[in-house]
Amino acid sequence: MGRRNAAEAARSGADDYARDEIAVDEEPISESSLELLDVPAAVVCATCGDPACAGCAVEEPTHASGIVAIVPWERPGVAAPRRLWSTARLTTLSAESFFGALPDGDVGAALRFAVVSELLAVFGLCVVAIPVTLAFAPWFFELIGNDPAVRQLAFRALAFGVPALALAMVGIHAAHGLGLDVGARRAGARPKGTRGLRFGLYSCGWDLITLPAGLAILSVTDGFGAARKAAPLSLTVPARATRAFLRGVHRLDDRAARKASRLAAAIAGGLVMGAVVFALTAFVLASML
Repeated sequence: MGRRNAAEAARSGADDYARDEIAVDEEPISESSLELLDVPAAVVCATCGDPACAGCAVEEPTHASGIVAIVPWERPGVAAPRRLWSTARLTTLSAESFFGALPDGDVGAALRFAVVSELLAVFGLCVVAIPVTLAFAPWFFELIGNDPAVRQLAFRALAFGVPALALAMVGIHAAHGLGLDVGARRAGARPKGTRGLRFGLYSCGWDLITLPAGLAILSVTDGFGAARKAAPLSLTVPARATRAFLRGVHRLDDRAARKASRLAAAIAGGLVMGAVVFALTAFVLASML
């Protein structure tokens, strides 16, 4: 009996020792240890999947590693109309997430997007103006058809007015974006490269979606309900996108973001007045030639 008790005590002591050893070995791992154990993900080409590839010889000045860009317009290998429409939809229907994470990059690509978007938006307005004019002022088309001088003046106004208005809208959007950077710096934010200018240029997508041309396309692609919901966004998207940009990119609180937004609006408003005066003056000079 004594030997049995001694054996059981020895076995119990060995089990306790083993449990103590296991407890020591299973000490909780700290977060820093997990970071050391974590294996980083490989960066691969978005086209062929090869980690050694520099992008399959595709021109991608802002994303030479082959990683897919956040902005669809800047993605290689996709048709331009699809890239244009996808980016315009994101800037309008998902404005907060898009502009809150807008990366730095090529200003030229953003400028091309802005010019094309505004040209299509203004052209859509002209197309809509034709049936409206026919309904309320049919005499205007009779005058154009009967008077060569009036017809020539109308054609000149159309040829000059469409690109001039599109470029003016691009300039206003760009000034607003630059104003956001100026306001953010005054509020204590650090410079963020060309993101303010890119914000202004990509915000031209609002005009493409919320004006008649974009609403017509949206009603075909997403249904009439989506177009009806997108129509009033021209009044709410600018404020929401601006707030998301200032908070997400410049890391400003609500109070500082409001100050920066007001300064940007003042800068853009001043440019609007200047653009209106310039456009009227240029129109008068063009009509006199």
